[in-house]
Amino acid sequence: MNQQLKWAYNTFSGSFYNTFITFISLVIFGFIASNLVGFISTSEWAVVTENKRLLLVGRLPQGEEWRAWSILWISSFLIFSSLNIFVKPSIKELIFISVIFVSVCLIFITQDALFNVIIFTTLSLGSYLFAKYISQTPYITIFRKLLVFMWISIIPLMFLVLIIGDGPKPTLWGGFLLNIILAGVAISIGFPLGLLFALGRASQLPAVKIVCTIYIETIRGAPLVGWLLLAWFVLPKFLPEFWNLNETSVVIRAMIILSAFTSAYTAEVIRGGLQSIPKGQIEAADSLNLNLYTKLTLIILPQAIRVVIPALISTFIAVFKDTSLVFVLALTDILQVGRIIPEQDPQFFGKALEALSVVAFLFWIVSMALSNLSTRVERSMGIGTR
Repeated sequence: MNQQLKWAYNTFSGSFYNTFITFISLVIFGFIASNLVGFISTSEWAVVTENKRLLLVGRLPQGEEWRAWSILWISSFLIFSSLNIFVKPSIKELIFISVIFVSVCLIFITQDALFNVIIFTTLSLGSYLFAKYISQTPYITIFRKLLVFMWISIIPLMFLVLIIGDGPKPTLWGGFLLNIILAGVAISIGFPLGLLFALGRASQLPAVKIVCTIYIETIRGAPLVGWLLLAWFVLPKFLPEFWNLNETSVVIRAMIILSAFTSAYTAEVIRGGLQSIPKGQIEAADSLNLNLYTKLTLIILPQAIRVVIPALISTFIAVFKDTSLVFVLALTDILQVGRIIPEQDPQFFGKALEALSVVAFLFWIVSMALSNLSTRVERSMGIGTR
């Protein structure tokens, strides 16, 4: 205890400079905290409480909310089971993750959704305890493979839940659900594509290298809004007739553009990791007469991806936030919902700040969760330590 007090004294007031910085920081923090508390306590949050369904699922038809909740249940099972099997979080990290999920539920909870929230809470706690139990049995290997398979198939499973039983058209998907779906598809498709383009750009084959370089630089040379507008006006005209994609919905077009955009930026991040590998290791692999597949999977890619994990997670966070730009395709993502509610309902006129504050908080929660995941992965892999 004495050592902790001594550390605190030396850190915050051990010198004139430390004392001055501590005082200025307290003043700034107090000013921000007082204004934040004042805003929360004096604002009228009816614009949020009466439009929770719009914020969660957008224009999804009445009676179809079970589809969104089913996706949340599946995700909670995977996340909390994987925590115990793969991550082994500390009590502090487990509390942080639980607070994130509870915060999201409290934002969207209504009297009609109370039963669904109870199911979600029970399933999350049960998944964690079940994974903790099975990790001490011989069936842990089978359960681990099952979780990996479910993570790989999570995106097709989400689509199945949304379209099964004559589900609503993709153009009716909206709200926070749409942002999650778009980000999940963009990352799931963009990452493997980016990996291939990074390897292609680092290839010694001139034709492959030129094609990959042109693709990456072309995609990165224009803003995402420009590519989304391209998807709106131009993409249907270039899709072959036999693919039957000329009548594809704007949601599918958005997925194509976001995946391509993610792949280009991911490719550059991974290419940086490839350049960090010492040339001697590649020469050693060649001297052992290893084939290309073995060399990539056992020597090159594990080291390259390990180095760029922080940059990769930052790219994925940026992709999630960029899904809000799909408003140019007339899609009602959560940001668009937060903007139009005060404009279309007279009783909420002038209450845009409250709605947008909740939207910003939800984006911040997901970004913090991904950032925490990055930190955990880096620590488990020993990145930055010797």
